[in-house]
Amino acid sequence: MESSCRCSYEAACRCDGRCDSKSVPVIGADALPLCGGVPIVAARPGESGKLVRISGKTETRRFLSELGFIIGDSVRVISQNSGNVILDIKGSRIAIDRSLASKLFFAPE
Repeated sequence: MESSCRCSYEAACRCDGRCDSKSVPVIGADALPLCGGVPIVAARPGESGKLVRISGKTETRRFLSELGFIIGDSVRVISQNSGNVILDIKGSRIAIDRSLASKLFFAPE
């Protein structure tokens, strides 16, 4: 899919063409074809993989990006308790609720 996108992620990934200069692209270059990966909430503690898609509204994708969730980066599930998920991204542990975590999709390693 050819896009006229000029976002900061253009060289590293294929976005859906609906972004502006601060948006997060929908699918990374190494994404699973068409299916867009596995929801991170389906992963077991200790599982890791590459983040391939962030779904949701633009504001949600931007918020997750600002927390450090960037397509193509490695992510590992630390734990899931009481509707919360703790993830390791870039050496930092980030706790988010299950509904927000359901917007993250990864390709298991």
